[in-house]
Amino acid sequence: MDLRPAVDEYLTYLAVDRARSPQTLRAYTTDLERALAYWESLRTSPERVDDLSKDLVRAYQRHLGQCRLALSSRARRLQALRGFLRYSLREGWMAEDLAAHIDIPRISAPLPKPLTTDDARTLLAYEGGHSEASLRDRALVHFLLSTGCRISEALGVDRSDLNPDGRLVVKGKGSKERVVHLTPGAVDAVRAYLDARHDREAALFLNYDHHSQSVGDRRLTASGARHIVSGLRRGSGVEGLKSPHVLRHTTATELLTITGNVRLVQEVLGHSNLNTMQGYTKVVDRARSAAYRELSRRLEAQAPPRELD
Repeated sequence: MDLRPAVDEYLTYLAVDRARSPQTLRAYTTDLERALAYWESLRTSPERVDDLSKDLVRAYQRHLGQCRLALSSRARRLQALRGFLRYSLREGWMAEDLAAHIDIPRISAPLPKPLTTDDARTLLAYEGGHSEASLRDRALVHFLLSTGCRISEALGVDRSDLNPDGRLVVKGKGSKERVVHLTPGAVDAVRAYLDARHDREAALFLNYDHHSQSVGDRRLTASGARHIVSGLRRGSGVEGLKSPHVLRHTTATELLTITGNVRLVQEVLGHSNLNTMQGYTKVVDRARSAAYRELSRRLEAQAPPRELD
């Protein structure tokens, strides 16, 4: 099979069979295009998938190493190529497992930076006004903190999805569905927002800028949510609120602190791989260690001096 049609088929597989997000598809498309462009620049360039060889794969890895890329960028490009090569082997387009010759740099993932419990409480208590947009902002914060949803999951919710008991089904990565629950406070915040609305829009969270109203698509976008969070950070004084994803980190850390049940938190967040929970466990372990150090300091400071016999 020719290389470029093979890459196109692989990208279609990711979009249809694996339901990858548009962002992931764009990244894979760009990364694989760069690999093809490199091979096409060679004196003898491969035209078919079975023209690829271990030497060509290793030559591309050396090329990336000379490009002064960030380690994360290099790792992402190699992951895209490895996925394509594995797919090609499975489809019978090549006889040798070339993916086995790809060495992806190990990257230590940064630890999540959740809000402190006090900051989360401050944010939940912050009102910011009584306009429809302000009620939406408050409802969005309550929704994200109580469910631990990704912002994309929250923005895909329709108001018809809500049950009176605060339970609803959200669609996560790979179109996987899971049940999440709103806390009583979140239910109240969402109801207050919906009671103030007089539209017939299906979306739970709406945009209120002039552009969205003029084009007729009022569902809140990810960029709109980031703008909301920026305003809430300034208004509430909670400096740790850098993005909507911080609220997901906060929910995960609070739940893990309360329950100590990694598997439960994994199910709440919709993570398919338990390894993704390691960052949260490290955050909780650090907080626990700090608490014990503080306990030790307090006890030792207050302990009466021992009398010598």
